[in-house]
Amino acid sequence: MKYIIVFSFFIFSCTTKSSSKLEKQNIDTLKYSYKGFNNGKNLFLLSNGKFINEEYLFGCTGGGERKKVYGTYKIDSSKTYLTLNPTLVELAEYPIERETKPIIKKIKHNIDSLKIKTNYQILKWKKNRYLLSDFFHIGWSLEEENDYIRFANYLNSGREPESSGMYLVNKFEDSITSNFDLNQIPKKWKKFFLKKPISAKIKAIKKIIYSKEENDFHWLFELDKGENDLINNRLTLKTKDGNLFIEIDSVLKDKSFGRTYIPDFSSKKYPVGTELRTKWK
Repeated sequence: MKYIIVFSFFIFSCTTKSSSKLEKQNIDTLKYSYKGFNNGKNLFLLSNGKFINEEYLFGCTGGGERKKVYGTYKIDSSKTYLTLNPTLVELAEYPIERETKPIIKKIKHNIDSLKIKTNYQILKWKKNRYLLSDFFHIGWSLEEENDYIRFANYLNSGREPESSGMYLVNKFEDSITSNFDLNQIPKKWKKFFLKKPISAKIKAIKKIIYSKEENDFHWLFELDKGENDLINNRLTLKTKDGNLFIEIDSVLKDKSFGRTYIPDFSSKKYPVGTELRTKWK
């Protein structure tokens, strides 16, 4: 949350090759995935007990890489936990020039920089399935996060199940009306999940200027809710019209602070006393 155009040529050609390969094997396949801006991940679980973990990252002007990891997997008898046993890595590096063929290397899965997450919990929400790992790493956020924290961010803000974050999903339904069953979340991660939306009001507004350069500033907000009200620095609160987002970055017992970088923010439109919520129904 504190959340590169992929060239269609690469995406189409690689996806087609991958799909064709699976079709030739004539094996049922379950696909989990996420797709970001010029990056993404696909996990194919084949019915013969093998998996293909595919990750890609491309630059805006071309070039990038695609990593495929192969191995076997197991799902426990309760169908709650997935374990991957990776054995081989296929790394394709794409030069900036489109006409140049990618450099492909095959390596055993024993180099730290190429290793993947291997243990997941399978969470259910009607027909939707989510694979979450408690492994911490830095994604697009400046802070270390794991799948549970990212999932909590999307759930708290109401973006799930219509859209998902940087975690693996096998999605069937976008219009789920029932609440997600928080009993599935392990105790150590429940503190990140809100049982109901949090409401707070703007207590003070300050413009922080870095230099005389145009738009080189941000707006700092003090809110009247803090740690005692379950506010944490992973939350984003927004106004009812959805035009003002405040990302919380520091929390005290009875108040919190957040900021926005909207250059044309108006304190007349959103004065002291304006209400914000983690989710508006």
